[in-house]
Amino acid sequence: MAINVWPKNIAHFVPEKIVTNNDIIAANSLKMKDSWIQKRIGIYERRWVDEKIAASDLAVMAAKKLNMNNFQGAIWVSTISQDYFTPSTASIIKNKLNLEHDYPAIDLNAACAGQIFALEMAVSRLLTTDEKEALVIATEVRSKFLNKLDRRTVFLFADGACAIHLVKEENSQGNIEWTRCQTIPSDSYEILVLGGGSVHPFDQNNESEYTPFIKMQDGDKIFQRTTESLVTVISGSLKKYNSKISDYDFFVFHQGNGAIIKKVLEAMNVSTDKTLINFDKFGNTSSASMGIALSEAVQQKKINKGDKVLVMAMGAGYHIGLASIVWGY
Repeated sequence: MAINVWPKNIAHFVPEKIVTNNDIIAANSLKMKDSWIQKRIGIYERRWVDEKIAASDLAVMAAKKLNMNNFQGAIWVSTISQDYFTPSTASIIKNKLNLEHDYPAIDLNAACAGQIFALEMAVSRLLTTDEKEALVIATEVRSKFLNKLDRRTVFLFADGACAIHLVKEENSQGNIEWTRCQTIPSDSYEILVLGGGSVHPFDQNNESEYTPFIKMQDGDKIFQRTTESLVTVISGSLKKYNSKISDYDFFVFHQGNGAIIKKVLEAMNVSTDKTLINFDKFGNTSSASMGIALSEAVQQKKINKGDKVLVMAMGAGYHIGLASIVWGY
């Protein structure tokens, strides 16, 4: 009998606090117009956490929606908004979920592609051990790492979390058919956080230009490279796994920018009714965005039992992740 790993359940959580374009403009005295932002960037609101909420809190809220009973497995957490440099956010989440077993809880950073990278690692561990289940989480509070005066980033990024409960079973209802994760090395970092690492550590004695705020160096280059790379990798992956675009019922993208998603769909000759775009209301929640979109699509019955779904994301450092999933419920 075939043994498969499949997403038995998926859930997401976003903060209640809605922040509109006009809220940001007014709070930071920016000389911009809401209408221009909506037309140019494609967003009218996003969700930001309150001051006391951390990435682990959003992750726990998403995980609790899965209604898991006596969960016994590893926890994989994708985040670039970690609670602390150490201990790991995954270990904090495990403690907040009151899980007392000794299965590992692991942080992973592959930027916006992180949840797919975590998915691949979780599947590999399940298929090479006697473990039966795993929890794959992406959680981000990007609002805490924004320079609110930087017009290139302040309207883009937002907060949210997604949790996926994976189960290994014989004759399962669904199946993660394949995953493909790649890193394309580059010495040109169009998206980066300069401060806080070992290259530019924080200096307690001096204010530094190397802040913990995210920077986007070249928006046009990011747009072009992302669209070209995604199309190339999708094409290569489908060829590798003897698949074609027409095999898929639905496509889920990292919500980095609505225009990028539409450009990739156009290149693949796929209509927009075969995807879900929520960037306009949730913004770019980094590694959580693909999962939030997937969870919303399932909630809205855009994805149903037996549907074949292709999920994909690309992130800074040029990490690219894809997964082919037969949906099981």
